[in-house]
Amino acid sequence: MRIKSVSMRAGLLAATAALGVGSLLAPAATAATPPSIISKGDTGHGVWCVQHAVNLYYERQYNKKSGPLAEDAVFGTSTADWVAWYQGQYGLHADSVVGKSTGFWLILDDSYYGNYCKA
Repeated sequence: MRIKSVSMRAGLLAATAALGVGSLLAPAATAATPPSIISKGDTGHGVWCVQHAVNLYYERQYNKKSGPLAEDAVFGTSTADWVAWYQGQYGLHADSVVGKSTGFWLILDDSYYGNYCKA
């Protein structure tokens, strides 16, 4: 019985050591950092969030069932124009660039996807 206990402890010690060595040799995990701005030419989830929030704001302002933008995650001319329109609604500098201020209002306006888009 004692031999079994000693061999189990030895196996546990070996497994723990292997995990420790593996964690030392593994590359460090890094969190994805969101872009500081989103602007014309960009693509991806951040652009989709911008398009969705602008559409949502438009729908609420004008009591419409859909917004003016295709939510295709591509920041093209139409998205740039509507971002400038949105910025004008809040008295922001209408430069079609989603930075800290515009991003704050977009996330605040979208109560459903806001946390997803903030991340």
